[in-house]
Amino acid sequence: MKPITCFFALLLGLAAGAQGRQGPGHSIGKVTTNGDLIVVTLDKDVLGKANMFDLTGRTLRFTPDGAGYRVENSALAWDPEFGAEMSSPQVHLSKFAFPFSGKQWDTFSVGVTGSIAFGEMSGSGRGRGALFGRGGGVTIERFAQLQEAGRALLNGTPAICVFFKLRMSGTRYLKELDDRIVLTWNVTEPVGNIQDFTWTPTENRFQTVLRKDGSIEMSYQTVAAKDAIVGVYPSIGDEKVKSATAELHFSSVKPQDGPFAAPFETFHYLKLPSSRDLACTVIQALGDKFDLLAYYSDFRVDNQEAGTPSNGPLGGGPDGGAVTGIHANQRGLENYCTKGRFQWSFIQPVYVGSNQMQERPPDGVTDTNTHNIATYAHQLGERTPDGKIPAYDYAMSQIGHEMGHRWSAFVSARVNGEIIPLGPTHWARGLQAPAAFPYQRPTEASAMGGGVWQDNFDGTFTQLDDDYYVPATGYSFLDLYLMGLIAPSEVPDFFILRNLVPAGQDRNGHPIFKADRTKVTIEDVIAVEGPRQPDVDHAQKKFNTGMVMIVEHGTKPSKELIERANGIRERWIDYWETVTGHRSSMTSTVR
Repeated sequence: MKPITCFFALLLGLAAGAQGRQGPGHSIGKVTTNGDLIVVTLDKDVLGKANMFDLTGRTLRFTPDGAGYRVENSALAWDPEFGAEMSSPQVHLSKFAFPFSGKQWDTFSVGVTGSIAFGEMSGSGRGRGALFGRGGGVTIERFAQLQEAGRALLNGTPAICVFFKLRMSGTRYLKELDDRIVLTWNVTEPVGNIQDFTWTPTENRFQTVLRKDGSIEMSYQTVAAKDAIVGVYPSIGDEKVKSATAELHFSSVKPQDGPFAAPFETFHYLKLPSSRDLACTVIQALGDKFDLLAYYSDFRVDNQEAGTPSNGPLGGGPDGGAVTGIHANQRGLENYCTKGRFQWSFIQPVYVGSNQMQERPPDGVTDTNTHNIATYAHQLGERTPDGKIPAYDYAMSQIGHEMGHRWSAFVSARVNGEIIPLGPTHWARGLQAPAAFPYQRPTEASAMGGGVWQDNFDGTFTQLDDDYYVPATGYSFLDLYLMGLIAPSEVPDFFILRNLVPAGQDRNGHPIFKADRTKVTIEDVIAVEGPRQPDVDHAQKKFNTGMVMIVEHGTKPSKELIERANGIRERWIDYWETVTGHRSSMTSTVR
């Protein structure tokens, strides 16, 4: 898993990128309540239509015809002899060159995520959306919706998408014959972590045959995943892109159809509702009484990750005044239908079936990956009466981190005349940022990033806790200052480590780094950002989160959704008060 410093793009830009350019929000559903939970029943067709993968047990054949391809869907043709496992993504053919996109290729790149890229790896493809993947094949932006990304690949890096889905892992096999090569994937969707949808590996076996005559076969023996991009993407010239954007339905295409310049189909879940529309739906129905909004749903949206980014107008709470001195300015209140109170929210609903909406991992799940909550089962179980991981720990990681972005982590410091960014967006990995009031472990780094570093006084530093937010952690003194919950005088001096170089591990497995240490004080931060206003004596201390269940038109929340959303709501109130040292309170009042 990647550290959280790589987890989210800059939030403000991400919101626009994930959902398109947005104007003022408007209501998109009917609002009711269920106890302390809010229910939004969406209007008809708000989410568009899903298109789930339906080619398991089938083979697609793409036959060159002039400047395009004819496509045939037939019974499964499967080669059980896979050949050798690939040790790298690069393929170098020795028996023939494969004709594709107007060239003969004897080298190309095969991604574990189910795609093949042709061309030089030194570039970054086209800005249109096709990029070379670090692990081979092509890639797309992390939060790109597949239903849009399928079109964005047009006329970018020449590529073949057999079953292109981000974050897959597993093995690839290559067999080269005189007249064809056979590539086979045996991969799983991501497993066990906070951004995943499954605790155990899933089975996905698919295969492509690239023939000497330029024809292509894609076969799907077993596929558990339901969303991916499938298709053939030669360079077709900008003038043909517009006509090629109409997707096919491979389940019904016939050989006499076409030929098609770039035949493709994207399989995807429902589209993301606008976060502005969701906020307006709730606020217009129930009033401008929410500081924060968290969304949960019975349906999956078109995102490869189970979690959600966050954004909002940075309102000022009940008084509506702007917060300054934190490098995040109030903006666009009217776009969220607030007069000044509403501050921050999830961008998209979290799916009830995702790992992070489950109370805890299933019994028997184990792992040694420190970014998987199951790794901490024994340690965290010691603090509970039943010996189990505290309820909804992943959910607390997500909501604590995202709502923390209302204040953190955007500030810089001026040290000896140099302005040093401490983030941006997440605290830098080398920032000394221990939790002021740990949530559940003796040593915790901030939920917003940074780490807990031990100075070994020999030019090396031991990382006692990293910048990842699993298990759920508290906030640093700097976070609490930016939140308006402690005074500048209560923020201890800290430091930032730069030029980190790995230097081994200690006997407990903690990584050690050589680094350059720079002392930082809260006065150094204020020198750049100005004092936090309102100050600790006048800042908001009482917050209200609207916990929102979103359901499709004509449906009601499932029992599972109600139970899990309510469980998260209860834990959130406890979490917030714990990690703020009881200097702040949280409610979920709907009336």
